[in-house]
Amino acid sequence: MPSVVESLNLISKTIDNILDFIANDEELSKDFSQYLEINNIEIESEKDFNNIIIQYMLDMKMQNGLRVLEYYRRNNKTYDEIIDALLNSFCGVFRVEKILSNAFEVNCLTSNVNFEIIPMVKMNHLKQIGRYDYIQARILELSNVKYILEIYDIISEFDYFKAAQTAIKYMLQSPKSAYYKNDKKREELIKSIEDFNEKFTECFKAPFVVTTNKKADSLIEYFNNYRITGQEGDYSPLIEKTEQHRFLKIDEFNCDDNTFMQNAIGGFASHKEIYDVALWMDKKRGLYIIPFLDTFFACFSKEVENKNECIKEFLTSDKIPPSVIKYAACNNENFFEVVNKALNVKFNNLEEILFNTKTAYIDSGVFSPVTVLFNSELFSSLLGLKDENEKNKEQKLPSRNELCPCGSGLKYKKCCGKN
Repeated sequence: MPSVVESLNLISKTIDNILDFIANDEELSKDFSQYLEINNIEIESEKDFNNIIIQYMLDMKMQNGLRVLEYYRRNNKTYDEIIDALLNSFCGVFRVEKILSNAFEVNCLTSNVNFEIIPMVKMNHLKQIGRYDYIQARILELSNVKYILEIYDIISEFDYFKAAQTAIKYMLQSPKSAYYKNDKKREELIKSIEDFNEKFTECFKAPFVVTTNKKADSLIEYFNNYRITGQEGDYSPLIEKTEQHRFLKIDEFNCDDNTFMQNAIGGFASHKEIYDVALWMDKKRGLYIIPFLDTFFACFSKEVENKNECIKEFLTSDKIPPSVIKYAACNNENFFEVVNKALNVKFNNLEEILFNTKTAYIDSGVFSPVTVLFNSELFSSLLGLKDENEKNKEQKLPSRNELCPCGSGLKYKKCCGKN
């Protein structure tokens, strides 16, 4: 087994090799340019370029749906333990329990497990990190040793709410972090999926149910109540169809901190546009809330606004499980024709499509975001903390003639308490 120093050097060298490959490979360099254009990214400095290309390498998918790292591995045709580690790296928030000579002992907020992580820079470069502070970082595991690949932010020990909120955002992006090094939590998630599947089948007598975003929150609430109490009711008023099928780019979890909590547990009704939303039950991975599912299925039988963008999103997004793609393939004779045209590829069978677009699901440990949230103690504590913070805020309002706490020097009644 290589030493820590040797491993760090190997990781750095591998990343450099991948970046060189991206620059010199015709298909990847073209795809990177398209990535910049599609996302309206402007590079103003060398630092910007380095940050963007590393994010592209670690997190992004190519336009054809294949992860950049997977494309690199397949084209090099060699098994590399470091590439595998990079593919399985994830971002999270970690509370510093101890500061050691060359590492931090941390607690992973999402899986509630302690372990050591070694930074890729010397510890004296990280003196600003104190005990009990939170590190917002990407970690990588190689030969059972965990490394900090990159630190994005340091959150004060006194700002638990921000740390927990950030951790949940990362958990939704990478559900594996919810049970990282915690086998008990993994078993709990598997048991939860079995319960969800049984109750969903009893409740709706179908693998999925479709409504609009205006009724989706109520339908989710209805099912959750049925799951807990077993009490049946008439949910037909909660089923609604859209007037037309059209695809819009809406990321329900990519929002500011003020709306994140609402959107994480639903919040579809707050969107101005009206679109279809489905509850989809995946027997292996849990319950998914999928916007535009009915629109995606309609792409194979009628004209749909932004049709190609819809198909591309469903095929390439890791938020959409393979079971949705399999269902569409089994129920539409023109499936391959439509998909190949939309993605500008030549897939011949379903296995080839999944092998190139759903690589994250090759690991059977991927769970749906809804399953993860319902079983997250961190999420539950965060909801409670938010309510408590709001109560405290109300209780601590100054009197009308006291100085305003914002620091303006005015009395509260003439400043923030004016309305």
